Amino acid sequence: MMCAEVFLAAFALLLAPRAAPGADAERGRALYESSCASCHTQSVHGRAKRVAKDFGAVREWVSRWNHDLAIGWSAEEIDDVAVHLNMRYYRYPCPPRICKVVSLAQ
Repeated sequence: MMCAEVFLAAFALLLAPRAAPGADAERGRALYESSCASCHTQSVHGRAKRVAKDFGAVREWVSRWNHDLAIGWSAEEIDDVAVHLNMRYYRYPCPPRICKVVSLAQ
C-alpha cells in the first residue's frame, strides 16, 4: 500500500499547476524603491501621454536607466522591476517568458 500512495502523490504533483521561473514583482518593488523612487514619483508613471505603450517598452526603459545610471541590475532584476511597474501602473499584458504559470497536465 505504501508504494501505491507514494506513486499517487508523485503523480498528483506532476499534474499540479506550477509557477514557471519568472519575474518577482515584490523583489522588483524593493529594487525600484531603493534605486529609483527618490527621483520618480507616481506622476512619472501616471501621466496621460505615456511613452511606454506595452510591456516591452516598460522593460526597455528600466533597462536603459539601469545602464545609464550604472545601477548594475541583472536581466532577472530588470524583469522584476518591469513587472512591478507594470502591475502597479501600466497593466499591459505580460509576455509568457516573464510571467506565466504552466501545468504539466496534458
